[in-house]
Amino acid sequence: MGKKIGKDTNLLILLLISLVLVGFMMFSNVVSFSHIQTFVVDQLRNNQLIETQHASGRIENHLLQAKDEMVTLSKFPEINGLSIEKCQDDPERVHEKISSVIGTLLHADKEGNIIACTSPQYSSFLGLNIRNKDYFTIPQSTKEPYITGLVTQGRSSFIVIAVPLFESSTYTPYPNFNEQFTGVLLTFVDINDLYNLYIHPYLRPGQNSFLLIDKKTNETLLSSPDINDTSLLLSQLPTPAPLADILSIKDLGDTIMTTSDIVIGHQTLRLIVLTPVAKAAYGMESLQTRHLVSLVFIIIVSLFAIITLLTLYRSKETVEMELQKANITLERFGITAHKEEGTYSVADTDISPGKIYLITDEEDNHAHELFLNTLNRGYAGLGIVRENPSKLKKRYNLDKTSFIWLTKVSAEGVPTETNIDVLFKLIHEFITKSDRSVILIDRIDYLILENSFDEVARALHALHDLILDHDCIIIIAAQPKLLTEDQLSLLSEETEDPFGKQLGKITLSELEKNILAYINEGNISNKLVTFKHITSHFSITKPTTRVKISRLAYLGLVMIEQQGRYKSLRITSSGRKLLK
Repeated sequence: MGKKIGKDTNLLILLLISLVLVGFMMFSNVVSFSHIQTFVVDQLRNNQLIETQHASGRIENHLLQAKDEMVTLSKFPEINGLSIEKCQDDPERVHEKISSVIGTLLHADKEGNIIACTSPQYSSFLGLNIRNKDYFTIPQSTKEPYITGLVTQGRSSFIVIAVPLFESSTYTPYPNFNEQFTGVLLTFVDINDLYNLYIHPYLRPGQNSFLLIDKKTNETLLSSPDINDTSLLLSQLPTPAPLADILSIKDLGDTIMTTSDIVIGHQTLRLIVLTPVAKAAYGMESLQTRHLVSLVFIIIVSLFAIITLLTLYRSKETVEMELQKANITLERFGITAHKEEGTYSVADTDISPGKIYLITDEEDNHAHELFLNTLNRGYAGLGIVRENPSKLKKRYNLDKTSFIWLTKVSAEGVPTETNIDVLFKLIHEFITKSDRSVILIDRIDYLILENSFDEVARALHALHDLILDHDCIIIIAAQPKLLTEDQLSLLSEETEDPFGKQLGKITLSELEKNILAYINEGNISNKLVTFKHITSHFSITKPTTRVKISRLAYLGLVMIEQQGRYKSLRITSSGRKLLK
């Protein structure tokens, strides 16, 4: 009995010492909290500098890409086929295979007369003579592409990219010094478009402002609406301006300033971003006060915790036995990490390890298709599903893949579970014990209903960090109607859409859309769809059929399969998703 009392006394002393140490550490934290604001401001300044340089770099890259695409277009004789009567040609007709940043093309002949363009927006330019403009004379004399500085016309400011054209009926290398100069090809890059694409995403309304100025003349080209007097503001900035600094500016107070130069042809622009420290570090003082209150609260709670811990210590052996009985392992659930043998489906969408993919289709089994395709690549699979796993195994002919049934009803021979913490531990063990693994979580909306969104989100964050160090792919399926917009948005931020990025860049003609829909209807009805069927149904020529099908296949929207004498057509998952 004396030993037990001594044992409890020692525990109490240890707990009191721990409490004193915790209190001392938190008090030190409160004292040093005054220095946190300086650290936070430095971090904000560094982050803002990175964002400013990234925005200016993307603008330069945009212009260089546009120049390279213009050079590529100038090599082909098809550029002479632009309409000379109306500004309504589609620039994709002459460069549809290029992922273009070019919006509009204008064609000037060797005399400097603008004779063609591809947009009604610039129809007023037809007939104008630009032979005295630098964007005509310089390409003519150097036979090299040329990027102007900022050109202002009325209320519009834009950058002109010009490349020379040479007389040729076939593809020629560039530059073509041996052929006769026939004019220039022009494109206009609106400065507002560059702002919307590359500067606006980094601005936080109500917190920071920006200016885009001519570095040489200090003329303001663009600025935030909240800057009333740009000349007064610029007069307060140091010369030369540092890349990043904290300045005292009238009406703004201490302000984080970051700058980055943008070289555009012979002109240099400067992007300046300003963030008042008061707005960036808002709430630091109140946070310090709350931290002190939290210290007092934790001390009080810790006193009660001592009593609780002493009570728990008395039943230590009993608790350990119960925990051992409740130990969560794959072995207890009868789950093994084995790879399937054989081919079960043909992949038409590539997914990569180290990523979590979110599928939100309500009808199509895209998540199952991706799961099977990954199994086919030699990954060990674990499926966490709402449907009876026995039916899934039979449907897809799976022998070695393990499943967990999301249900509260016990089922013989099938592990069942709905608790997110238990499922996370099982997934963690499966990933760490497998060389290559793929996890299917079907109906994550059900898990959110049975647990909570915060619990599921925390588990998802932990899984995202876990798979970065493992050859693992996680596929999540959800019914979007059962989630709120905020929940769906937060899930999307932590995951990737295997179809969205590539589909967002695809533009189909009306005929191509109709052909894709026709193939889909035939596939749904389990009917054979061939090139001949397309030609007959749409009353088009065989060459046109081949061109349209080849483009759909190139975009990954259909697959061409040889079946005996015929080439059958099958729509892909990306194709079905695009039709929606």
